[in-house]
Amino acid sequence: MQRIWYNTKSMSTIKRSGEQGMVSFLVTLIMMMVITLIVVGFSEVTRHNSRESLDRQLSAQAFYAAESGINVTQAAIVSYVNANGSAGLVAKTTCTSDYDPTQAGGAASGPITALSTKVGYTCVLVNPTPSTLQFPVSQQDSTVMPITANANLKSLTLSWSEQDGGSKATCTGALDGQFSASTIWGTDCDFGLLRLDLVANPGSTVKNAATLVNNTVSVFLTPRGTHSGTTSVGFGGATTAYIVSGLDATSGSGACTSGVCKATITLPDNTASYQLRATTLYKDAKSVVVSGVSDTGPATFSGSQAVVDVTGQDQDELRRVQARVSLFSSGNNIPANAIASSHDICKHFAILPTDTIDFATAGVCS
Repeated sequence: MQRIWYNTKSMSTIKRSGEQGMVSFLVTLIMMMVITLIVVGFSEVTRHNSRESLDRQLSAQAFYAAESGINVTQAAIVSYVNANGSAGLVAKTTCTSDYDPTQAGGAASGPITALSTKVGYTCVLVNPTPSTLQFPVSQQDSTVMPITANANLKSLTLSWSEQDGGSKATCTGALDGQFSASTIWGTDCDFGLLRLDLVANPGSTVKNAATLVNNTVSVFLTPRGTHSGTTSVGFGGATTAYIVSGLDATSGSGACTSGVCKATITLPDNTASYQLRATTLYKDAKSVVVSGVSDTGPATFSGSQAVVDVTGQDQDELRRVQARVSLFSSGNNIPANAIASSHDICKHFAILPTDTIDFATAGVCS
């Protein structure tokens, strides 16, 4: 019988060498996988940052395109109103063209004018009879706005915001029934006291001083406290201003929340046309929004503002911009005072043209 001798020591050494080679291979493979994942992660972050930067650039260009559409549409509206008035201004409810107020449906002939092959505005909408009117009000200027509804107005609701930069969503304090000094008011309230002067359209009545008085009422809307007065305003020679608190009279609940106050004023329900003058005391209001209820339901307003809605596009980025265009020529901002002085002012009044005035002999103030 042939005998075979094995060197067990040599075989053990070979086996250990094979195991070490396998471990080295696995470690190298794992390291390659980790490095690959790191590289892929960095590449993904870089790609994501690059895409974000591109999206911001495209979004900005789409916004500028929408702004261009706003400017083009505003110019068309102003030109038409200056030549024809606002009564015949038509609505545009389709996106296929620029706005032409002389055409039925407001659609200009041909497609929207492209700003470039890649950037432009793709949709223009115009609403000349919006359900709300919106404007800023400051302490320095008076904002004058025609209020012409689709039917006799039963009520007007006004919402006014806190001053820009304000941090107090509601007004606190126990200063009921009084208007404090501005230094005291400003410590705990970022809302202004809103003054409204409403002049009802007297219709065909002869316009004179008595008619003006009988169709004018002043209302003070305060965001704090409970004050005497009523939200149901009375025309007809009323000489006392009405004071209402910043509450929604339709629900009876406090409405100075989330940076906005709201008050509803009940009207006599005998006319659809008013002139509104608004100004603030203590604080500015970055936005005042007017809505109303008429005999037929929620009111729409004509002759005051047109809402222009334009969508701009750059590649796959879209930006939608809304703007309000004034439809009356007198302008919104009128100085709160014709003249201001720290001294006494002498005034002489006369009614023209029935009176003949000679200012040289009109008299001297004592």
